[in-house]
Amino acid sequence: MIGTGGIYKGGFTMMAIVPVAAAALTTKGATIATSQPAVWHFFGYPFEAAGMIAALFGCVAARFWIGAAQAVRQEHRWSLDMPVTAMAVALSAALIISRRPEPLGALMYGAGVGVLGEGVFKLAEAYVRKGTTALGLNDSASD
Repeated sequence: MIGTGGIYKGGFTMMAIVPVAAAALTTKGATIATSQPAVWHFFGYPFEAAGMIAALFGCVAARFWIGAAQAVRQEHRWSLDMPVTAMAVALSAALIISRRPEPLGALMYGAGVGVLGEGVFKLAEAYVRKGTTALGLNDSASD
């Protein structure tokens, strides 16, 4: 036999279940909250934080690895390697902002740009020469 205490417990249980069931019927799709990637902005350009952190880590790690292996330039390491590292980090950040890759792809972009090192300056020089030639600004006597 159910006493009055059992009726109240059943009533309170029903009062707790009914709103949850009503909410489940009215929602469309999943009822579990899903997390969204953190999106940061740099001068109005959005990018995912995880990709940027992965790319910058990959770039700095590659530059450190290459710099540590170059015993010839140890005494001038910071004066020679810091501008190259700064340019590689800036290029990695620009790639991530423009491409918006997944974190693994961003890590590969950053490490690849870090390994390029001084080649980044040569690529930039070739890019500028190609642009000035296309615009007719390149002096043929300097070639």
